Amino acid sequence: MNNIFISILFLYYQYLDNMVDFSKEINFLKPNINIDYNNMSIVNHNIFLKSISKKYKFDSKQIELYNGLSSAIYSIFKFLDLKYCFIYSPCSLEYKNAAMNLNYELRFINRFENLFLPIKDESLVIFANPSYLDGTYYDLEKLFKYWISKNATILVDETLLEFSSQKTSTKYLDSYENFFIIKDFSKYYSNETLRVSAVFSNELNMRSLRQYEPSNKLSNFDMVYLEEAFKDVDFKLISNSINIKNKIELEKVFHSCRYIEVLFQSSSNSLLIKLKDINSENFIQKLQDRDIKISNCLKYDFIDETYINIYVSSKENILKLKEVVNAL
Repeated sequence: MNNIFISILFLYYQYLDNMVDFSKEINFLKPNINIDYNNMSIVNHNIFLKSISKKYKFDSKQIELYNGLSSAIYSIFKFLDLKYCFIYSPCSLEYKNAAMNLNYELRFINRFENLFLPIKDESLVIFANPSYLDGTYYDLEKLFKYWISKNATILVDETLLEFSSQKTSTKYLDSYENFFIIKDFSKYYSNETLRVSAVFSNELNMRSLRQYEPSNKLSNFDMVYLEEAFKDVDFKLISNSINIKNKIELEKVFHSCRYIEVLFQSSSNSLLIKLKDINSENFIQKLQDRDIKISNCLKYDFIDETYINIYVSSKENILKLKEVVNAL
């Protein structure tokens, strides 16, 4: 019996090894890192904070670091303790979960239909730029004017911004006090297990937020990884040029597919695709039958069975995908 079970496991993992995976949200390119984890030094938290400060051109007093995105979101939500939360969706489900668990009155605004739906005064608004799934980058000028007129607290997620050449919203930190930027480093720096996120705001907000936080809540492993990643000064240029080139090739693959109705213009490593004449379950299965894996995005708000999303991968993987899609 044990031998049969082992044989089944072997076949299963062999099957997984043969799959070409387009479902991973992280950057398929990795920074040049050489770490001996058996002999690594202890990283001082304050020195690591200065590395983040230098990299993103913020004063260290304007930054607070967290053990992952979820930890950062929960900390901000608890600190703000507001009544209403408006999430421009689809968005990372971490925000939805935090709002529901912390008893916010939650509303969703469908980014695909109308950005300018009304919000309540003194509410918390969540906006990812570039957005999750579709990677759309938005000019937020008009929205900021509206949010400020409603005395809203604004949280902009710029986790995916480094995949693009678009501008950050940092200019609003000096002109509006109730504004926060959040960034998770795991996706761009290509490490699913990396648990380092940052919140940026004005010094007064950070001082108030920090008083409820432990002084050092980051793993030494994570700090070493990210510090080494920052040392690869060519990574951003190489990564972004290859990601852009491969994304164009990925778009070409689907432009020629008879099942594609709309291909969203993306400024990140993610593509959102609206299907026609087939639902997402059947389309995903067709690819899976040919050893191509993509993720099911039905769990996101305002996403139905006509949508799929896919992440940029290597040239070799895209060529394999092209063969499969052309045969559909």
